[in-house]
Amino acid sequence: MRFFKRIVFMITFFSAQFVMSEVVHKAGEQVAKKKPPTFFTYLLQPKFIVMILIGLVVLILLRSNNMRKGIKVTLLLISTFLFGFAGNIPADFFHSFAMHPSPMCAATKPLLYGFGIPFIVTLFVIFLLTLIGPKLFCGYVCPVGAVQELIAMLSDKLSIKRFRTNFRIANAVRLILFLLFIFISATAILNIVYKGQVFPRSFYDFINPFHGLEFGIEKTFIGYITHYVPFLLTLILSFKYYRPFCHFVCPIGLYTSFIEQVSLFRISFKKEKCTDCNICVKQSPCTAIPSILEGAELRPDCYTCNVCIEVCPEDALDIGVKRVK
Repeated sequence: MRFFKRIVFMITFFSAQFVMSEVVHKAGEQVAKKKPPTFFTYLLQPKFIVMILIGLVVLILLRSNNMRKGIKVTLLLISTFLFGFAGNIPADFFHSFAMHPSPMCAATKPLLYGFGIPFIVTLFVIFLLTLIGPKLFCGYVCPVGAVQELIAMLSDKLSIKRFRTNFRIANAVRLILFLLFIFISATAILNIVYKGQVFPRSFYDFINPFHGLEFGIEKTFIGYITHYVPFLLTLILSFKYYRPFCHFVCPIGLYTSFIEQVSLFRISFKKEKCTDCNICVKQSPCTAIPSILEGAELRPDCYTCNVCIEVCPEDALDIGVKRVK
């Protein structure tokens, strides 16, 4: 009964937020007609309000130890639909949730074209949620991240054995790709010509899985490849690797890997309760658990998947305030 009440509460909560977000959206449109959007008017779009709300709901569920698999799947599906596929629906309300700019673009294109309001607000929401809890955005709000998490859960359900990701190697690849982006952008090897001027183009455009969530007709066969193949590869590889795009490619993942080190809430380890059974290490898909058990301050990426907390028989792991030594 208590579980049923929580589900009803969540449905009612999100329904109320959708209604409120529509009102805010219309108010924002009226303001936008009078003057260019500011940081706050752009931030008050339904998309960003719901992103923050989902992140806070996730944190509350994790903190209260009520993040059940059914609820987790529901939240991941909501994010996948709203911020991934809803933009393809020909209705203004759903179109307003389209992931423009995508996290990939927000992480890289300001370095090429300047920090416009859309980039600043997108980065603000991502960094805010990461500062509150480790990768709350990447773990539960980002549609590409949500899809990878859903596939990881499905892979476990089907007993598909995954390869363990070596975080140092994965992070090195992610960093090399980012440095390559800097080099290619600085030299303008990849470029576009606009009104007779040459502008550098981000090579991430060719490996951006967020494009695959946008249905459209491309002009060339190569266009279809760069548009859809990165997303399809991410889906396929996710059955054998945990969050391959997040670990090996995503520049936002690189940014947040530093920010999450100072997150307010993070996985907390109670050494006095641990019996060294290593169940959490064996069953958790992420690479952060060994560092958490060692009490390391600098940890690999943690997506708060909650697996380590669920499987620990001694309740030695939970979501707590970062301990200061």
